[in-house]
Amino acid sequence: MLNSYFCLSYLEHPLVEAVVGGPATLPCNVSTPLEDDEATLILWYRLDFPNPIYTLDVRNAAIKNARHFPSEEMGGRAHFDVSVHPPVLVLADVTTDDEADYKCRVDLRRSRTLILHSRLRVIGEQHSRDLLYRIIAVAL
Repeated sequence: MLNSYFCLSYLEHPLVEAVVGGPATLPCNVSTPLEDDEATLILWYRLDFPNPIYTLDVRNAAIKNARHFPSEEMGGRAHFDVSVHPPVLVLADVTTDDEADYKCRVDLRRSRTLILHSRLRVIGEQHSRDLLYRIIAVAL
């Protein structure tokens, strides 16, 4: 069963869709433009929250051995999976309240900071109700 997928739009942030109660996977490509460069710190932000929702400290370790610091705001539902390419922030048990714009900031040792955006759309009761209202409005 497909729980989330990516959809690119020319004018907007990449769209990630997830179903209420399932996981959402927000991508963050940590590949560096220089061959001899590497990530030192990876920060995930939800744009309507003032502080990072997840931090991965890569300063003194390989990325697969980095220290993970999820924020309390996510209630233990967030995990940054570095075993896949590109790495993804996994949000478990998504709700419609998780629908927002997210930003992954990758601080690099030698190069400029990379910033990657994603927009999370959560499909569930609220979206089903909105769709029903649109269908009824068109039918009238």
